[in-house]
Amino acid sequence: MNKGNQWLTCLMLLVMVSLNGCSSDGASHSAKISQLSTMPEANYELLFIGNSHSSANGLPNLVSTLITAAEPEKSANTALVPGYRFLDERVNDGVTLETLNARNWTHVFLQAQKYSTSGRYFYSTSAAQDWIKQVKNLGGTPVMFPEWPRYRNKIEGQRIYELHLQIANNEAACVAPIGPVWDEFQLLYPDIKLHGPDGNHSNLNGALLTAYVFFQIVTSKPANVLGYLPQINVSEDTQQKLKTVALDFHNIHLPCP
Repeated sequence: MNKGNQWLTCLMLLVMVSLNGCSSDGASHSAKISQLSTMPEANYELLFIGNSHSSANGLPNLVSTLITAAEPEKSANTALVPGYRFLDERVNDGVTLETLNARNWTHVFLQAQKYSTSGRYFYSTSAAQDWIKQVKNLGGTPVMFPEWPRYRNKIEGQRIYELHLQIANNEAACVAPIGPVWDEFQLLYPDIKLHGPDGNHSNLNGALLTAYVFFQIVTSKPANVLGYLPQINVSEDTQQKLKTVALDFHNIHLPCP
């Protein structure tokens, strides 16, 4: 295990396990935040703020695996703020803001904006805009993470993506084209599943497709610079198909602030 992966493992365990286990203990929580803030910095410091869509299939780990495979001379720390909450529910949760301030995150992925599944209702985006602003004030790059569509839903992915484009138009941020990428992949390869059994969360294929999109945004490198990665339990043929579709959207996101 190289140094970057060692720190990645420590950081993931610290944030995902330790903070979850002591959220009601103010002293312990403060100690863990302090420990987090003093760990050595990596070239890439990635923080995910969201719900189960951000954690399923080890999505943060997949992103760091892709980064260090493409840039072995560099290191990547990846963390996930504990708790499955919407962005507006994180404003005063006592964990998210402290974690955001604990390190010099280079990129912060913001997922779990409330949206109407029918498209008939509107939910405030002010909390999302505020989180974007705070990330920028701290010197990080905010990356909006629109969720993928539910299984066989042909309109939801684009709708969610457009909602996040509107958020970024109000407060500048990158917007990952997750919905459009998933839509294209499912159109081209209908026999390769991206969803888990519930039709809502990703399976490993879907998580890897999402990770390729994030890799391209973070590194500005096209996904096809990556070879086959046998440590990821996805076949070589499927990895190639996932990369090819992600590559079609290499430059399709708002300019990162």
